[in-house]
Amino acid sequence: MAINTAYSEECERGVLGCCISEPELIDEVSGQIGAEDFYDLRHSNTLQLMSEMRRQSLPIDVISLREEAKSLEGGIQALGGITYLIQHQDTVPSTVQLPYYISVVKRKAQRRRLNALAQQILKDVRSDDDSVLEDYFGSFHSLISADTAGGEISIKEAVQQAVTEIEAAHALGGVCTGLATGLPSIDHITGGFQRGDMIVLAGRPSMGKTSLAMTIAENVAIDQGRAVGVASMEMTGISLAKRMISSQSGVDGHSLLTGNLTKQDFPKMAKSAADIVCSKIFLDETSHMTPSKLLARARSWKLRYNIELLIVDYLQLMRAKADNRQHEVALCSAAAKQVAKELDIPVLILSQLNRNVENQDRPPRLSDLKESGSIEQDSDVVGLMYRPEGASEDSIRVNLAKHRNGPTGFCDLRFVKDQTRFKDDFDY
Repeated sequence: MAINTAYSEECERGVLGCCISEPELIDEVSGQIGAEDFYDLRHSNTLQLMSEMRRQSLPIDVISLREEAKSLEGGIQALGGITYLIQHQDTVPSTVQLPYYISVVKRKAQRRRLNALAQQILKDVRSDDDSVLEDYFGSFHSLISADTAGGEISIKEAVQQAVTEIEAAHALGGVCTGLATGLPSIDHITGGFQRGDMIVLAGRPSMGKTSLAMTIAENVAIDQGRAVGVASMEMTGISLAKRMISSQSGVDGHSLLTGNLTKQDFPKMAKSAADIVCSKIFLDETSHMTPSKLLARARSWKLRYNIELLIVDYLQLMRAKADNRQHEVALCSAAAKQVAKELDIPVLILSQLNRNVENQDRPPRLSDLKESGSIEQDSDVVGLMYRPEGASEDSIRVNLAKHRNGPTGFCDLRFVKDQTRFKDDFDY
């Protein structure tokens, strides 16, 4: 007779037996697994009932369970009957084994979900809808990373990890400890883009937000060889590719657009194009991305290419079902923060500033962020781009107005217009 590997009856009953023996253990169980993780419906019903009784501070034993089960459809039989309940305790030699029982139940539940997902993929594999495949990549990543994403962490483990990171930062001599942007003035203040951080870069139209973001993307992907995902809702992939070719080759962007090229331009273009093709830059040009689509795409890129930076251009072009615009932006901002935390990568979000900034003789402030409340709250770093009064056309200042884990300050950059690229002449 074949052994059923979909679940372990003994471990599921072991969990329940431990909880009946020591009801306070229900809190430990609830923090790691739920009723939906049980294969046997009787076991699922039992844990659900015990959790509710625990919440109401009711005593938990076989007698009280029989009494409370009267409210369930099927009564005590929904739990397997009184004899079946009594046997739960008899199968548990010691509650010390509870962590093992939980781990087996969790692992079996994950296998069942993976199997169900695989069956669904086989069913839909002939579909012409590519977005379905992206959802599957995201679902696979969610299942695979479920055991490591968030959850309880002991203070000992937290301190050990913190000390390790502090020592690593010290070994680097106080320089960039995160993902280097390739722009020294920004890296000097931020220490580089840190894992799990949501970085907002905001400015008025034509201030160079996309150019600055793509300069960082090129520095990270081409110069450092790291994988970068770019979700561009404003520009097409072809337009971004032209910008990158101009930026990397030094060939005037307008000349690329019009085709007014010299003989010397073609070798430069060819080399730059080859470097970009060989880089790990991944583009998505979906016009109005939703929070769920962003999550699925980011998870897919992380699973397939191990991206270390995600760029979203730009936040106000995202769409979500909401009662009003502020709530819609809040949902989109929260999704970006979720990506950063879940995938443990920095997420660079481009955002608009309010129009009234142009009519006021002052640098932009955090309150000038368009639909600012949720963006300001969710972000770890906020950079506000503007041109200082009296400065030349190519001078752009970034006011790092928020830095959750460090200092704020100003970064002066130079925009090379014909290459749509930013440079930093500061030497630290």
